Amino acid sequence: LHYRYNVDAELITSFFTKQHVLAGRDVTLSCNYSGNVRSLQWYRQHPGSKPENIIYYTESSSQSEPKLRLYAVADKGIKLMNLSISSTQMDDSALYYCALQPTVTGNTTALYKNRQSGHTL
Repeated sequence: LHYRYNVDAELITSFFTKQHVLAGRDVTLSCNYSGNVRSLQWYRQHPGSKPENIIYYTESSSQSEPKLRLYAVADKGIKLMNLSISSTQMDDSALYYCALQPTVTGNTTALYKNRQSGHTL
């Protein structure tokens, strides 16, 4: 699994550049951010496909997608956003992006315009 982050005016950093996960195990992807944000998002991009928004939430909420085995939560006190994937499967192998609003989703090249860092999971 890979993940990247994208921001417009704020700063996002993440903890790992590479993670290897055995199928069936749980994993958490984390990003720190600065500033005040309206929403937090996670995107997933499989090789040869466009990025898809898989989670959208705010600093004061969490969100889960049971069908995708995803759970996202933000801690606004320490400005941390986590995406947890339970019981990982081979299909979870993809590029993951954490992003702050506003994010341009119509043109996938916009995901690469600003500060960025790649991460392998």
